[in-house]
Amino acid sequence: MEIEGAAVATMLSNLIAMLYFIALILKKRKTLHITFDPHCYTLGSHIPAEVLLVGLPSCAMNLMGVFSNIMMNRLMVSYCNEAVAGIGIAKKIDMLAFALANGLSQGVLPLIGYNYSAKNFKRMRSAIKVTLVLCLSVTLLATMLLFTCASPIVKAFIDDAETVRYGSVFQRIICITGPFTAITMVIITIFQSVGQKLKPLLLSMLRKGGLDVPFMFLMNALAGVNGIAWATPMADCCAMLTGIILFVPFWKKLRLVENELSSENKLQTEEIF
Repeated sequence: MEIEGAAVATMLSNLIAMLYFIALILKKRKTLHITFDPHCYTLGSHIPAEVLLVGLPSCAMNLMGVFSNIMMNRLMVSYCNEAVAGIGIAKKIDMLAFALANGLSQGVLPLIGYNYSAKNFKRMRSAIKVTLVLCLSVTLLATMLLFTCASPIVKAFIDDAETVRYGSVFQRIICITGPFTAITMVIITIFQSVGQKLKPLLLSMLRKGGLDVPFMFLMNALAGVNGIAWATPMADCCAMLTGIILFVPFWKKLRLVENELSSENKLQTEEIF
């Protein structure tokens, strides 16, 4: 079915995944706290609003990602079809590093949230450190692979020489964002897990749509077609720096509260004995 087959395959894979999880929840409904029983749902206690607000950064990231890709394609099409195809392939390949960072960071979200609520800040900080090291390690390896093997990787998708040339250059530029993305995604996850809404939303908007689109127009005017690709690492670098600036005070406050709790526990222990 050619290009239509790809669309049908995407639809079928999502449908099968949805049916699998529905079947899993129904099968294990007696031991799970997740249920489809409408009596268990409530609009009170601000629960729907909290769910929507916590999930808003992920929603905004996807929407702004689509907007960013539209603007990138509109600028690329002014050059040639090979450039459009090349940037499309490079962006899809770069999703490997993003998916790894996003999966690792989102996977630790409940662990950070539970420990934050339980005031077990020592374990929470340990989880954050391990996650950050893992995300950085994996994305650095992915970046090295994508940078050094750009041509053969792009050629695996298409055999047109001009498209491979464009795609290889774009991939080497865009893959630089891997470590930036890892740090930003971990920080976004931390803020989401402790119930902060505006900071994750801000970082998500900066990464996609907020900074990269203006950078695309600026770099297109300054450096041409390659400049459009450079907008992505520039925006991700700015988002990472913003995230670090927001995260450092939070981290210091977390350590301060942890020390205060340790002091209180020590005094209570001394009083008992």
